[in-house]
Amino acid sequence: MKRKIIKQGHNTLTLTLPREWIKRLNLRAGEEIDVVENEDSLIVNGHQNTKKNCAVIDITHFSVPLLWRYMQSAYRSGCDEIKIVFDPTKKEYADAFHFYTTQFEYANLGEKVPPKTAKAMIQDVANRFVGIDVVEFGKDYCLIKEVAEVSPKEFDSSLRKIFLVIFELFNVTLDVIEREEIKNAKLCKDIHNTDLNIDRSVDYCARILNRITGIMPERKKSLVFTSLFLLELIGDEFKYIAKHFAQSKKPFGECEKIARLVKEHFELYYKLFYKFDRETALKFGNNDVAVYKEHFKTKDKFHGEAKSVAKHLMMISKFTLSLVELRIQMEF
Repeated sequence: MKRKIIKQGHNTLTLTLPREWIKRLNLRAGEEIDVVENEDSLIVNGHQNTKKNCAVIDITHFSVPLLWRYMQSAYRSGCDEIKIVFDPTKKEYADAFHFYTTQFEYANLGEKVPPKTAKAMIQDVANRFVGIDVVEFGKDYCLIKEVAEVSPKEFDSSLRKIFLVIFELFNVTLDVIEREEIKNAKLCKDIHNTDLNIDRSVDYCARILNRITGIMPERKKSLVFTSLFLLELIGDEFKYIAKHFAQSKKPFGECEKIARLVKEHFELYYKLFYKFDRETALKFGNNDVAVYKEHFKTKDKFHGEAKSVAKHLMMISKFTLSLVELRIQMEF
């Protein structure tokens, strides 16, 4: 719809608001509404945005992975109240944090974590997310509410933390390769727990983007969301690498060169993300070619576990290339 600008006085310009919009939101003269500047647009928010965004999740018959997906989705979307409904007759639930480290191929890396009650398990899940907590327990439900408001300032610090944790995982990986460390179950679990910091920050950044209007141009939001999820996938690749470290009977010296190239690849993306320039983009393109040349030159020389580690490093390289594509698109 179009509106004509009306001049009032010497320096004031006004616009009329659509009548149907005002009626639907029951707005009255004298009330305050939010007006957010976003590049060349103004976003007018009615007072309905102050209403609580609530969700109800029935986890009956849920697997642990499905529980996480529902909880993450509600949290990321900006819900400030989440009610978790569960089957009160079910006495035991798998530990949500250690589900993967005690299942499947991880089972031989350590002791089985004891099951928990529904309330204890849900409390652990809530503790994993920034700014929310369980505030009420019932016979067959737990109520989780926001206890700290999101802040646009927290977005930048949380995003920076994601990068720093990924660099930490690169350094740990290279250190293991250099020291020829193998069959270390504790290392595998430590890397798994370190990756949780990436997941935590990714979820919080997504929540801030969904809750706060005007934090960045709307045209860039989808690109940033996709970037966050790719960064999360990079963190997951280090967990898979750690599993191979813990299971291998041979060191991984042949993986050192490809690991360093992939780390350099990610460092160039990090520089581009915060300060985009053509010269760094050219370096990234050349490094991308170098990574692939090294991989195809040496892949047939690796032993079993080392070959798997190299494949995961190549996945990190591919995710990094996708991240750079998204960053380039932000320039247009």
